[in-house]
Amino acid sequence: MDASSSDWPVHQLWPPSDGTRRTELDVVLFHGLQLTANDTSDAWSSTWTQRGHDDVCWPGEWLPFDLGEAVRIFSVSYNAHVVTSPHDHVSEIAHNLFQTLMSPRYEWHHRIVLIGHSFGGLVLKSLVVKLKRASTIRYPTNSWSEATVQHAEVFLRNVRGVAFYAVPHAGSSNIAKYVNKLLRCNNRRHPGIMDNIQPWQRDMEELSVEFDSIVTENEINIYAFCEGRPMEQVGILVDFSSAQQSARDNSYKVEDANHMEVCKPPSKEHPSYGLLLQFIITCGKVARKYDQPLQEVHDLPQSMFGLESYVERVETLLTSEGRNAAPRYVGVCGMGGVGKTLLLQRVYERPKVKGHFEAAKFIWLTVGQTPDIMTLYRTLSEELGLKPKKNANPEDYKRYLHTQFIQKRVFLVLDDVWQDKAFDSLDLAKGRGSVTLLTTRNLSLLERASPQISQEHMTPLSKEDSWSLFCVHAFRPPSNVPCELKALAQSMAEECQGLPLALKVIGRAMFGKTSPELQWEPLLKKLRESRLQERTVEEELYERLKLGYDLLSEDDRRLKDCFLYFATFREDCTLHFTGILLSWICEGLVPGNGGDDPRADAFSLLNNLWRRSFIESNVEVSDEEDMLWFKLHDVIRDLAFYILENDSGTPPAKQLYLYRAGQNLEEIPQEWKAISKALKLSLKSNKLKRLPGSFYAPELVSLLLGGNPIEFVPASFLKSFPKLRVLELSDGQFDSLPEELGDLKDLVMLDLSYCRKLEILPDTVGKLHMLKWLILEGCEMLKYLPSGMVGLTSLQVLNTMLCSNLTWAEHTPSGMARAESLGHVYPTVRASLEDICGLVFLTELSIFATRDSGVELPHNISALTKLKLLGLGLEYIETLPAEMPYWFIHLETLRLWNLECLENLPRSFTCCGAFPALTEFLIGYCWSLVEFPEVDEGALPKLRRLEFNGCESLGTLPLSLEVLTSLRKLILLDCEETLKDSCRTNCEKSPIWRRFYVQC
Repeated sequence: MDASSSDWPVHQLWPPSDGTRRTELDVVLFHGLQLTANDTSDAWSSTWTQRGHDDVCWPGEWLPFDLGEAVRIFSVSYNAHVVTSPHDHVSEIAHNLFQTLMSPRYEWHHRIVLIGHSFGGLVLKSLVVKLKRASTIRYPTNSWSEATVQHAEVFLRNVRGVAFYAVPHAGSSNIAKYVNKLLRCNNRRHPGIMDNIQPWQRDMEELSVEFDSIVTENEINIYAFCEGRPMEQVGILVDFSSAQQSARDNSYKVEDANHMEVCKPPSKEHPSYGLLLQFIITCGKVARKYDQPLQEVHDLPQSMFGLESYVERVETLLTSEGRNAAPRYVGVCGMGGVGKTLLLQRVYERPKVKGHFEAAKFIWLTVGQTPDIMTLYRTLSEELGLKPKKNANPEDYKRYLHTQFIQKRVFLVLDDVWQDKAFDSLDLAKGRGSVTLLTTRNLSLLERASPQISQEHMTPLSKEDSWSLFCVHAFRPPSNVPCELKALAQSMAEECQGLPLALKVIGRAMFGKTSPELQWEPLLKKLRESRLQERTVEEELYERLKLGYDLLSEDDRRLKDCFLYFATFREDCTLHFTGILLSWICEGLVPGNGGDDPRADAFSLLNNLWRRSFIESNVEVSDEEDMLWFKLHDVIRDLAFYILENDSGTPPAKQLYLYRAGQNLEEIPQEWKAISKALKLSLKSNKLKRLPGSFYAPELVSLLLGGNPIEFVPASFLKSFPKLRVLELSDGQFDSLPEELGDLKDLVMLDLSYCRKLEILPDTVGKLHMLKWLILEGCEMLKYLPSGMVGLTSLQVLNTMLCSNLTWAEHTPSGMARAESLGHVYPTVRASLEDICGLVFLTELSIFATRDSGVELPHNISALTKLKLLGLGLEYIETLPAEMPYWFIHLETLRLWNLECLENLPRSFTCCGAFPALTEFLIGYCWSLVEFPEVDEGALPKLRRLEFNGCESLGTLPLSLEVLTSLRKLILLDCEETLKDSCRTNCEKSPIWRRFYVQC
């Protein structure tokens, strides 16, 4: 098996000769240690072979066929023999390879993917570090010529991905054991090369830190393949934790391969080859993302979607006129799920479009079926840097915005427009050179929008593109289609009618299913039946998507209910993980089993919905940190409504779930005022001001009215819900609540956040003995909490942040709070912080107090040993207890906010053993804070995020932050330049600092 070019140490595996072939992608391979022949110049030929076929070099023979011939494939060779190699060999090899690869004979002007096996991965990392160091040299010497520096800069800039095969990033003692075992059999011993891969060697750790920093800075994609089968008598040579460069890397365990076999796929159908192929395609053909709207989850190379031709045509329409031309319109029309929003996202980020609209204002609005025009007007005001108008009517507001837009060149995107009236209200980009780009399902709307509008009509995917997209989701990769399933899979793809959303959802639903008779044929029959009945085009789409919904229960029986819960939100809203977590706990969906961590359980459910393409995230999801914000495709949300309406088949009076969020309703529908069977009702984000006095819902357990300007809550209204468990009234405009609130004996969650006019809570709140979550954040006028709060013996979460008028009693009169909690009537008194700290079941506590209150942090706060989140917004506090790190051993999040008098944190906060579970530490607007203490090894062992916001007196941070081994993000917001300069200096001193320092 000879390479086409036998130049040592670089072998060109493809193309056979240089010639004049067009090149779009370079793949470079790095082999591992060699145990046999002393001459390792052909080590590539024994490493990159098909398992069981030593004469087949799979990178050279398979990749050109699957990637196209516009690819170059190289394998580098070097002396990696375990006996003849010298000590500190990794750096030496990398240096020699650098000299060779940076020579003028090699040009690296294309996207590059690097692939390393075992020891070769360490060589690869060392090479990347040398490239980075060379690219930053500003004054080249003889040893670093200007051409070499330029070559290094180009090479590093074009590295888009790195694939690792069983690379010992954190070292491996088992490799040394395995090598020693073989060498003893031949009466030989290894020299110092094995020292390069001993576990947790300092040089190796520093190499990983520096490499990780480069990966983050250059947006390099990483994929790790891990061995799954042990070597005989030795075991796994590189365990899973060591085989990942970073915990956030994508990874795949090759269950049927040991350390030597992990880079030797037995066939093209093997998952390990398919995953590598898809990784190379993604790195090689998908441009890096810049600032843009939320991306579709599981994004794929757009050539597979058949989208590129649309992108190019719309780009031409947008840029065809001069920059001072009359205002124009470009419209995109297509049915739901065909990919209109994705098309706009791709066009929005095109360099040609950005260049054409340079210095213009880019504005993106998602309009939807029932838009709140005044909210959109306020958004437009903010986008233009104007203060939103509060009391203007829609006509006056439009005239005002028109006068502002006429003076500016604007690229305005109006996504998902349904109504002529909505378009007329938002048709504002009238300045010279402005363009309005809109999408709609309604062709007649485009024709009425403007006689001169340029139109692009999106049609479903071709049969070939549909098949490719379906295979990517159903088989991962497309080449992994079993022969016995191919015909059924092709039929199923055809039934999706070329709609990308249906192909994704149904393809994801079929992933892992192998039985033609039991799995594929019944589901294909259901798909075909969905178009036999008389249905609209939209209904046919929902029926296809419903197949994916029906299969959700295979992963977890709760997933269907979790998905339908999204119908409680208005369309096109972006959701936060924490909010969903709280809601699902209150609804009884998590934790799923006794003793489970609810956060991990909720994340698992969300991750399942994400993998099935039912929700979208702006990042690849690997843990809860990634799943902070997500949203639903509007068609997927419509699917939830379709399921609810069609599964019930009953009038509202007998339906279980009644959801009408974001419909601009000004009153509760008349037919909903007597709902004998309903369990859940959502009218979130409407325009309800008054609630009816007469209502009948004896079985209701969840009432969601957040986002409504409700001015009054009648007592008779609350009496209508004897079984209520969840009550959300956030953003209300009422100043008080009736005493009858205390009669909701089963209530577990009360959300009054941002009820900015609320002044008092009723005394009877203390009778809510089942209440676990009380959310009062942003209640600016709230004066005090009643002393009856001590009766909330089940309370786990209390949030009073941003309650800027809240005052606390120094202490509660003896016996009064106890009597009040038992239902006796006494004059209302304020609760004290001491009372609150007596609620020993609290897991989350956020408290706020102004400088004028003068109340100290009570000593009995130490009793709150179950706390996982603690937020302190106590303006008057000058010191914090030194014992805090040892009181709260389960604390995961600590937020110190508006501690205006705090000058120093206790030294104990950063001593060995401090805060053993803390993962997030936020310090905001502590204006007097002048110092962050030195950090001892063993302190804050799990801290991942450290944030400083508005700490204007803080000038430095200690270099010793580098001992925080789990730290991933150090964030500075609204801080002084001296602090930023200090951090830059620390980055120059420590490669570990460069791993986590993020300046914002």
